[in-house]
Amino acid sequence: MTGRLPGPAPADEETRRLLEPYRLPDGRPLPIFQALAHSRAALDDLRRATAACLQGTALPPRTREIAVLRVCARAGAEAEWAVHVEMFAEQAGLGVDEVRATAAPGVQDLWPVRDALVIRLADEIHDGCTVSDELWIGLARTYAPQEIVELLLVVTQYLKVACLTNALGLRAPEGLPALPRDIE
Repeated sequence: MTGRLPGPAPADEETRRLLEPYRLPDGRPLPIFQALAHSRAALDDLRRATAACLQGTALPPRTREIAVLRVCARAGAEAEWAVHVEMFAEQAGLGVDEVRATAAPGVQDLWPVRDALVIRLADEIHDGCTVSDELWIGLARTYAPQEIVELLLVVTQYLKVACLTNALGLRAPEGLPALPRDIE
């Protein structure tokens, strides 16, 4: 693990068991889980919130991953962005151009209206920790109340993960996609 903490965290048998599901397809541990294992409270919080976002919502995987990738890209959290590209983007039906567009400024023309609203939601929460009335009206016309609440959950949870990733100095595991920085 690269970052500011000495790693990996000393792990008892229970912590090793808790960390086991949080691995890349090649078996390497996920950086954020490895780092937060230094605190059982932090690890437990991340595990619960991750389960809520990835398995506990009714959001389509595509919608969820657009939200995650956008907020991580906006926050510059390359390690978390790369993990989600590697593990979830293709399964969620996101193409290469769409993945790149999550890192592009503004709302790119390639996004259908539903997806463009998710991009704007991630941007507004990232930029001001709130949602404008104009965007809320668009969300309410397009998404059910449950979906709006779950989108807010996903965006704010992954903004927190992005902040932790950056503060801990975590780097993307070797071989994972790099966050595009050459897009206008």
